[in-house]
Amino acid sequence: MLLLLATFTMQAQTATAIFSKTLSTFKAAGVVSAGYSMGSSKGTIVMNGSKFRVLANDLKAWYDGKTQWTYSKATGEVNVTSPSPQELVMVNPLAAAQSIKAAYNMSATKTSAFYLLKLTPKRKSNVKSITLYITKGGYQLSKAIYTTAKGSTTLKISNYKTHANYPASTFKFQKSLVPAGSEVVDLR
Repeated sequence: MLLLLATFTMQAQTATAIFSKTLSTFKAAGVVSAGYSMGSSKGTIVMNGSKFRVLANDLKAWYDGKTQWTYSKATGEVNVTSPSPQELVMVNPLAAAQSIKAAYNMSATKTSAFYLLKLTPKRKSNVKSITLYITKGGYQLSKAIYTTAKGSTTLKISNYKTHANYPASTFKFQKSLVPAGSEVVDLR
């Protein structure tokens, strides 16, 4: 029984170490850009610390560290907010990743190319599990599978680039990237 407990504790420490190494590698990467697809949503994301820009077929979002602009194709408008840390978790990949350590138990397995981190919620949740595919060579997220009672959704990452060259204006609303005539609604 003691050996089983020690093995489980070691596996959790290894998973936490892999997750921590992935986060620190991301933070050290400067400006990061990547393509992604998740179901019918496809787009690109550029991140620099807490700042980000998402350009997708159904959504566009900018966050400059203080103000967030979100365009939804469904509403045809841009909402301007000053999001709380809890609201940022919903849209900012870095904020979401940082909240995972406290909210999920982790275990790790290895394949020839990936560390597979299986995350299960510590408290009752709509999410049953999240499986993260982390590249062994670069500690970069390649894929994530979110499993709920209704099924699974896969997030795939492509064209991951570090130390990308984007100006600070990348993280501020760009009117030219939304349809002409889109209403801007300031909710701050």
